[in-house]
Amino acid sequence: MTAQASTARTRYVDGAWHRLHPATPLLRGGIWLLAVLLYVGGNLREHLVTLVFGLPDVGGDPVDEIGRHDLVLPAALIVLGVILLSVGAFWLSWRASEFRIDGDDVTVRYGVLLRRTRTAKLDRIQGVRISRPLLARLVGAARVELDVAGQNANVRLEYLSNGAAEELRGDVLALASGHREAEAPEGEEPESVEAAVLTEPGTPVVTVTPGRAIGSVLLSETLVALVVIVAVVVPVLAGLGAGPAAAVSFVPVVIGSVTVLGRRIGRNLRFSVVSTRDGVRVSSGVVSTSTEAVPPGRVHALHIEQPLLWRPAGWWRVAVNRAGHAAGRRNAESERSLAPVATTAEVLTLLPLLVPDLEDQRDLLVAGLVGRGDEGDFTPAPRRARWLRPLAWRRTGFRLTDASVLARSGFLRRELVVVPDARMQSVSLRQGPLQRLLRVATVHPHVVSGPVRTTLRLVDADRAQRLFVELEEIGVGARRRDVSHRWRDLGTQR
Repeated sequence: MTAQASTARTRYVDGAWHRLHPATPLLRGGIWLLAVLLYVGGNLREHLVTLVFGLPDVGGDPVDEIGRHDLVLPAALIVLGVILLSVGAFWLSWRASEFRIDGDDVTVRYGVLLRRTRTAKLDRIQGVRISRPLLARLVGAARVELDVAGQNANVRLEYLSNGAAEELRGDVLALASGHREAEAPEGEEPESVEAAVLTEPGTPVVTVTPGRAIGSVLLSETLVALVVIVAVVVPVLAGLGAGPAAAVSFVPVVIGSVTVLGRRIGRNLRFSVVSTRDGVRVSSGVVSTSTEAVPPGRVHALHIEQPLLWRPAGWWRVAVNRAGHAAGRRNAESERSLAPVATTAEVLTLLPLLVPDLEDQRDLLVAGLVGRGDEGDFTPAPRRARWLRPLAWRRTGFRLTDASVLARSGFLRRELVVVPDARMQSVSLRQGPLQRLLRVATVHPHVVSGPVRTTLRLVDADRAQRLFVELEEIGVGARRRDVSHRWRDLGTQR
């Protein structure tokens, strides 16, 4: 059996073109266009009646004027014609929108007058996201977005039915993993791997309760700053004779801050991360929902941080760099955080799922999260570097494992950065005047752009030179040996 013939197939993985959900034209903007037309028509109906039927503007209701002049039938025909034209335009738009999946890529084409085509190579897909905006949920539709490595390379399928979206995600992940079905005995159908994906409940890893979602916002720096403004700054300005105008000037700041905090709570409600054999599945949202699958080997860097106010509760935030998120949406917090608020136990369970090298490394992870000095065999910053970071120098350090680089830092805000060796693209070394004076340097393993800054700070100058060469060799070798993109062939069970 050839590779092409043995590719796992369902009704979508057949190389044929398939149409999107019939409501796609409306959901992609048509319903808002109709609303605008109705609004404009309602406000300009007197002028429209005068223009179309040549009736004088007598100041009465246009509908009454149409009835008085026996123009009901022409008016009805015009309305019917507009409706038919709109339906026809939407139908043509739907007929022109289709997608295809074969053994190498996913292709989407759309447009009536101006045809457009977008293609996603399966081996460059970094994740699959299914989102269900409110209007789409009302008609049982979902939007599928394929995160693809490259600038503005993501591909959207807007829209599919809920069942089709889930099935397509299973197909794409199976093909992206390089999986091929086993040879089936003669007379028997090969077992479909996608069915297991769709029905696999997975193992819950992170579950954000309503109390935790609200508490994380109440203990955020944004809310603290807002309280300081309202309770301290405004009264001080009033006491200095600034007058009511000073207080009023802070109203937009308060409204904006409250809006941001409210959105953050809504985003974190019903947030969950589930472990599956195809990586982790991230779900969030109440009114509009989103579900994303992050396959193994697609995470280029991780950043785990704990703000000072979260320390008593033991909460952490986990962010990642991924190739499909490198451009366009970098500033969206919902895209940056893989786990917006997680407990220590949840973090210790989640990290090995994203970086398999960290499996059975609980003591190392704990040392990276809360340790200092040489705890966990970290290489600490030399004592002479305390002048550059007087509070954080004891926690600053790095550690090389068999397949990743860990960098620890932060005093008020604890931070841990993890970079898989196979994801390093290059290495740089920087040494400013003060660093040269104190004989320290900064080593920067480069990965795809994103919220995670992969920096090893306050490294002894001599060690930094050796580390620079070492990381270059490690990165080249790790990329050559990396087979994480074929996780199913390796029998990965997550």
